[in-house]
Amino acid sequence: MTPPNTNQNIKVWDWSIRVFHWSLPLLIFLLWFSQDQGEMARHFLFGQILLAMLVYRVIWGFIGTPYARFKHFLYGPKAFLAYFKHFFSSNKPRYLSHNPMGGFMVLVLMGGVIFQLVTGLFTTDDIFTFGPLYETVSRSTSAWMSRWHYLFFDWLLILIGLHLAAILLYKIRGEGLVKAMFSGKKAASEQDQDQLAANAMQSFPWLRFVLAVALTLLVVFIVFHVDYA
Repeated sequence: MTPPNTNQNIKVWDWSIRVFHWSLPLLIFLLWFSQDQGEMARHFLFGQILLAMLVYRVIWGFIGTPYARFKHFLYGPKAFLAYFKHFFSSNKPRYLSHNPMGGFMVLVLMGGVIFQLVTGLFTTDDIFTFGPLYETVSRSTSAWMSRWHYLFFDWLLILIGLHLAAILLYKIRGEGLVKAMFSGKKAASEQDQDQLAANAMQSFPWLRFVLAVALTLLVVFIVFHVDYA
C-alpha cells in the first residue's frame, strides 16, 4: 500500500457523503419550519427524504467508499482518550477522515437525528396527524413517542450547536474542516494516522451505490407506503 505524498491533496469524501452532509441541516430546518407552519403533508414528505438519507448513510457506512465507512473513523476508548489527551498540544494526532472525537460526534449526531425521526414515525396529535407507523404500537407507546418527538428537538439543536462550536475551534487551531466537505479533498501528511493507499478513492463504486439506493427506497416504501391499519 502506497501512502499519499506529504501535502498532496487527496480525495477523502465522495460526492454522496458531501450531498448528505450539506442536505441534512437544510432538511432539519425544513422539517422544523413545516411543522411550525402546520404544513404536515410537507413535514411527512421531508420525513421520507430524511429517512432515505439516514438509511443510505448507514448502508454506505458499511459498503461505501473507504473514508466513509464506520470502521475507518469509529475508534475505541483508548484512541479516543489518547486524542483527547493531546488535543490542545502541538503534537495532536492528525487524521484525514474524522478523528476519534469527530467520529464519536458523528455517531452522537446521527443517533440524535435517528431518534428524532423514529419517534416521529409513531407520533400523533390525536386529531389530524398520525405517523406512518402509528397503528403498529399501543396508544401509550405512541403517546411516549409523541412526547419525546416534541421534547428532544431542543436537545438535537444543542448537539448541532456543539458540532458547529467544534468546527470553529478546529478552524481557530488551523485545521479547516468546511472546505474539505465542499471539495472532498484534504492535504495528506506523513503524520496522518488513517491514511490509505493513494489510489483508494480513484473510482466511485457505482454498483454498490445502486444497491444502497435500492435498499434505501425499499425501506422508505415499507415504512411510509404500506398500510398498517
